[in-house]
Amino acid sequence: MQTPTTLAPTLGAIKPRYLNDAVKDTKSRLYSGPAVIASITGVTSSQASDSIRQVRYGARWLDLSYTPPIKRTRGYEIEQALRLHGYIGHWRLLPDQPTLAAYLNARTGAERDHPCVVFLSTHCVAVSGGVFCDVFSRGEVVDIDDAKGRRKKVSRVLVLTKRIAPSPIASRQPVPNAAKAGANSSVDRLFRAAIKAETGALRVKITPNEVFIVRADEAGWYWLGSRDGVEDLILRPNSDGRLRGDTEEAAAYRKAMGE
Repeated sequence: MQTPTTLAPTLGAIKPRYLNDAVKDTKSRLYSGPAVIASITGVTSSQASDSIRQVRYGARWLDLSYTPPIKRTRGYEIEQALRLHGYIGHWRLLPDQPTLAAYLNARTGAERDHPCVVFLSTHCVAVSGGVFCDVFSRGEVVDIDDAKGRRKKVSRVLVLTKRIAPSPIASRQPVPNAAKAGANSSVDRLFRAAIKAETGALRVKITPNEVFIVRADEAGWYWLGSRDGVEDLILRPNSDGRLRGDTEEAAAYRKAMGE
């Protein structure tokens, strides 16, 4: 079933020097984009992911037979998702790319007290006053002095300064287990077929975290890579990549995943 849901229904002022724990309400891994949105707005990680899906695909993602995963998230997607939740602000670029520790110490004005999305070299984090939240804190709010990755470079910052009326965000109600299993098995079959076509494998074994294959000219199982890594190679074709993603089976998998 499909339900358009307005998240963060009340409108108030930006709360300075405050973040929420990013509540992970699914079995999926917590990624940095949903984590910072959840920490700033107070919604759950699945609600944060729904807002990113709406930015990325529009409400039409509800017509798909599966829920598109949210892993890597771009800056503009986080900005627009926060706007859906009623948070707006401005960007500041840091061409000098100071370390996170140096940036935190040098903050002035609104950046010192207001919630900010800080983009590091590897991921984004939420900062507000003296508190910090990211995936390496497992979504928990910690003191900035306890933040990990303080030597990472900061490239830009989204400073949130104002609340506006939130927008309706499309959300999908849980489906019965039987229907969910059918949708997942169809996508899994396409994923296996794409791996076979890309590698020439005779057999494919997929665990929750890794992918193994057996080729005709090799004995035993060969570790192909992490599941997320192999999926990214197929979803993002690259003629110079280990998996080029140029087979019909890979194209069918990308279509099923909404890429």
